[in-house]
Amino acid sequence: MKGTVLNAEILWTIPSCFRYNNNMKKVVKDILRRKIIVIIIVAFISSICIVGCKGEQEKVNPTEIRVAVIDTGISTKAIPEENISEGMNYVDTELSTEDTYGHGTAVASIILSEAPNAQLVPLVSNVYEDGKIKQVKNDTLAEMIKDAIDIYDCQIINLSAGLILDKDSVRNAVGYAEEQGVLVVASAGNDYEENGAVKYYPAAYENVLAVGSLVKNGDEIASFSQRGDWVDTYIVGEEIPIKTLSGNETTGDGTSYSAAKVTGMAAKELEADPTISVNELREKLVQKNDWKG
Repeated sequence: MKGTVLNAEILWTIPSCFRYNNNMKKVVKDILRRKIIVIIIVAFISSICIVGCKGEQEKVNPTEIRVAVIDTGISTKAIPEENISEGMNYVDTELSTEDTYGHGTAVASIILSEAPNAQLVPLVSNVYEDGKIKQVKNDTLAEMIKDAIDIYDCQIINLSAGLILDKDSVRNAVGYAEEQGVLVVASAGNDYEENGAVKYYPAAYENVLAVGSLVKNGDEIASFSQRGDWVDTYIVGEEIPIKTLSGNETTGDGTSYSAAKVTGMAAKELEADPTISVNELREKLVQKNDWKG
């Protein structure tokens, strides 16, 4: 009713000298016609402004890059919820993707330090429960890699973990990722001092970007890091700033964190150039972190 009253007030602004004029109806119609034309013009200009402004906004909005974090989950106390997309707990589908251990949260914080706009998809492969780590089987890990692509639309997959055996299902899954133009980044492993000959998978697969660690100043390979021709690139992996489950800041060491840093760099590159191929992206990251021992 309030709108009706306002309309009445507008109509009654017609000067009283027109009320008993025989041409009143004509004058009123003419005035109303002019008002309608003005309203239409204003509405048209406004619509142009709205569309134009929206277009400008879309131009400055960064491209959304979705990164699968196959790990222990992500803590919503530490990582902004606007950076976390829906994922799944593959250890127990009845459980949430909330981190119970801290490793996945640390990895997520490193990725976002490089690519603040990235959308992280937590796919839980390990759960800390009753003092023990429960983890998925190899075939489930392969399923997670494929789901990251087919269900969660991820362009990058971070795997800061590995297997000591070459499994066909996992090999086929990372091959599928390459076919779909999805980059898989994996940590090389932290057992060089105990077992320098071991290779970790999927990092050791040719179509996966395997990341090893350098010491803090970047002068040499960290003592714990696996190394060899199968490791594609090395980046600092000592005293890396990370976030804990509660959101506090600390530092950590390991190829897991080196891999996360490279994943963040990949997300940033892909955000800047969404048309880059997975091979071009891999090569660009290797060249950017071209460490010569």
